[in-house]
Amino acid sequence: MPTNMEGNFFDDFDDWEKSDAVRVGKQTKEFKEFLDLLVSTENPDHLPGIMARHIDLILSMRGYEGVLLLKEAIEEAEKSGDESQIESVSEAVEYVITFIEEFVDQAKSIDDANKQLLGKIIRTITKSALPNNSEIRTARQREDSLDQVLEQEKENFSPGFLRHLEGECQRIATAPNISPQSAKLLETMKLIQARVVEEIGKDLGEGALVLGQLLGYDDPTERLAVLDAGLTVRGVDFAEELSSLTKEALDGFQNLGENNVDPELVRMISEIHDRIQSFVVRSKDTTM
Repeated sequence: MPTNMEGNFFDDFDDWEKSDAVRVGKQTKEFKEFLDLLVSTENPDHLPGIMARHIDLILSMRGYEGVLLLKEAIEEAEKSGDESQIESVSEAVEYVITFIEEFVDQAKSIDDANKQLLGKIIRTITKSALPNNSEIRTARQREDSLDQVLEQEKENFSPGFLRHLEGECQRIATAPNISPQSAKLLETMKLIQARVVEEIGKDLGEGALVLGQLLGYDDPTERLAVLDAGLTVRGVDFAEELSSLTKEALDGFQNLGENNVDPELVRMISEIHDRIQSFVVRSKDTTM
């Protein structure tokens, strides 16, 4: 007779098997739809956009399950006996494999660059001595050095760098044990994060350019943080100008019909529009 512990183990295992089967089934369905879209796309210039919209699915295919899905896609095409279909599917699979390989290589290169940039900024803040090592730097001198390095490196403050910063903050904050040194480092990282967002906000362009810059941020938290920084620096007039553009875009989407517009784009523009409206209302309330 099984013990309670054994019974709980097998119950948990059964639950895991069921949830995993659901996950695999969903992944398989999404992959088939994605591959069909690649195969049916006649203009090669549209392929990078399709890959970008399905990046989470593509990255989830790395490893054994991904290899199996790609293999099954080719085998299914071969069963059809249609040479044209076999060629199209094989080319699509090859395109996916090449994309994954290039993406991983590029991601590693970007990650290394982000680590070097973050390290440079941290050293600027934590370095206690002046260049000639003759005297200890004051807090004001460290702040001036930080201003200088942020100005020098602001062209490298990409959405990827912000994600790297947030990831490092999360890694330290969620560590099982946080030492006094780790707590100090986390405080420094949060300061850097706030200052980087502030610098990005200062450099937001005009009108439609701003929307393009904001839509480059995949993470909504990053996107809205940069928007907030830009609105704070540029003021209500800028916010109202930007609000008219977002409203015009949303009205245009509505006229086109929901089947002709990317719902994710509509969601992002709506978030930006609502955030701007909140800023305008708050700003006017404080001046009344």
